[in-house]
Amino acid sequence: MHTLQKSLVLVTSALSLTLSTFPAFAADAPAAPAVKSGGGGIGVVDPDKVVKAYPKAEQLAKDLKSEEDRVHKMIEDGNRQLEKAKTDHKPPAELEGLQRRLQESIDKEVKQVQSRAQSLESQLETDVQNAIKAEAAARKLDIVLLKPVVFMGGIDLTDSVMKRLAAASPAAAKPATK
Repeated sequence: MHTLQKSLVLVTSALSLTLSTFPAFAADAPAAPAVKSGGGGIGVVDPDKVVKAYPKAEQLAKDLKSEEDRVHKMIEDGNRQLEKAKTDHKPPAELEGLQRRLQESIDKEVKQVQSRAQSLESQLETDVQNAIKAEAAARKLDIVLLKPVVFMGGIDLTDSVMKRLAAASPAAAKPATK
C-alpha cells in the first residue's frame, strides 16, 4: 500500500508539474488574440484529487508496484546466487563475472521499468489534460488553473473531470456491462 501511495505521489507530482505550465494546456490551441474567445470564465482543478480518484491511475500504480516487486526479487535472487558462489569458494574471476552479469541484468530491468513508468505517467497526464480540456470547452471556459494556487473564485471542475475520467476508464466500463 505504501508503494502505491508513493507511486501515486510520483504520478501526482509529475502531473502537477505538467498542469502548472500553461503551454501544456494550450499546446494545440492557436495563438489567441487578447479578446476573450469563450465564455470568459475561469475554472479550477485539484489535480491531486483527480489523480487519486482516477481508476486508471490506481491500476497503473499497481502495475508499477508489480514490476518494482519483480526487480526486487531479481536483486534478492542475484544476491543469493552470489553468496552461494562465495560459499562454494569459486575463484575471484568467476565471482566478478557472475556479479557483472547479475548487475547488467538488473540494470536492464530497472531501465525497462523506468521507461514503462515514464510512458504510463505520460499516458495519465494526457488523459487528465484531455478531460480538463473537454470540461473547460463544455463550460466555455477560457482558463483553467490549479485549485491549490487559487485563493478564491473560479468554477471548480474537479468533480466533473473525475466523472469524465471514470466514464472513460476501462475499469469503470466493466461493472456497467454486468
